[in-house]
Amino acid sequence: MIKEAFLSIKNDYQRSLFYWLTFFLTTLFIFVFFQIACSPDIGMSFINAQNNVVTYLCVFVLFLCMFAVFFANDFYVKKKSQELAVQLVCGATFLQLTIYLLSQTIILFVVAVPLALFIGKILFVIITLFLNFVIPISYEGYIITIVVLFCEIFWCTLLNLGYAYRSSIKSLIQGDRIIESHHIKMPFHLNMSIKKGLSVLLFIVPIVLFYIYGNEPSAIIVFSIIGMIGLLGCLNKIVIPYMDKWIQKEVEDQNKLVYIGFLRRDIKFMKNNILFLIISAILMVGILVMGLDNMMYFVLIFISYCVSHCLLSLTILFRFSTEMLSREKIFLSLRRIGYENHHIRSIIQKEILLLYSFILLISLLYIFNILFSLYLYHYISLVLIGYMMIAFVLPLILCALFNMFQYLHFVNVK
Repeated sequence: MIKEAFLSIKNDYQRSLFYWLTFFLTTLFIFVFFQIACSPDIGMSFINAQNNVVTYLCVFVLFLCMFAVFFANDFYVKKKSQELAVQLVCGATFLQLTIYLLSQTIILFVVAVPLALFIGKILFVIITLFLNFVIPISYEGYIITIVVLFCEIFWCTLLNLGYAYRSSIKSLIQGDRIIESHHIKMPFHLNMSIKKGLSVLLFIVPIVLFYIYGNEPSAIIVFSIIGMIGLLGCLNKIVIPYMDKWIQKEVEDQNKLVYIGFLRRDIKFMKNNILFLIISAILMVGILVMGLDNMMYFVLIFISYCVSHCLLSLTILFRFSTEMLSREKIFLSLRRIGYENHHIRSIIQKEILLLYSFILLISLLYIFNILFSLYLYHYISLVLIGYMMIAFVLPLILCALFNMFQYLHFVNVK
């Protein structure tokens, strides 16, 4: 099984590379983060915390890392479903499947961790030189990093055990399907137009309140959470139904019919990931404002903002890639009814352009207004706004480009 695990990594090098990249980035981030957090100037400790903001930030950062690893593992393992189905047909046991999946995870993990620690140490030195501070290497930071890495391995092992245990030949061959959620019935009924109006108000009103209560960063976080509830309502009750009507109007334009249908499914499939991407960025902005008085806090939080957004952008990439893998039969059907390579290329390009433009639009609508309101109240400068906007936009653009390349390669369009 271990030899087959090596061959599987080699044969599926693209997905293996991104799974490895997730381990690399999380290890690099955790090492640098806890070296700074455990420095004497900050003195973070889970037992006797000297600063509650940094302690809460640590917990949030650990959660983000586990979240990113979960989606990377989910994307990587589910691509192996047909390989696992073949092995089950050949008589493989639950233990053998577990060893097969776990061996690949451990191989990529072992390759990623030493390099990440080496690069992390260099990056830590560069940061200290840039800040003109003397920050000694913290052994407590090393210990916490090692504990977190063991937790990552345990988390991946648990996920792989669960996937191998509940998998049957039929479910592995069919792959995943979207499970329709059943909404809880309320004791009262609101007209659909009222629900739409409330959703729009919940989404738009917090943006106005940012400028009224911009001197209270904690209030901005609360308003943003309310706004995300409104955004979820807008997606469910306005955007997706509107796209249904749009699809019906575009029956004659065959290309538009396909990419709008794909886009509708993408938004429905990834709406929770999009919401979490925005909420995490807003929380980081709120925490950043609280740490502006201390340069060490500011650097720690800004690094957390940049790297956490990169990890969450990767979860968007993994989520889209997981959905993309289920479309092989759809594209075969499109080819049979006359779609040629240039039609399929156009469909893919427009789908990804619209999807990532939609994510950037609704994200920046909130994040830019929050940052600009903080600028008006003299919390941050325009230069910092520029840096934070670049740090938010660039990872998503890179993920969009990779998804497009991966998509075109998947459907054999050159």
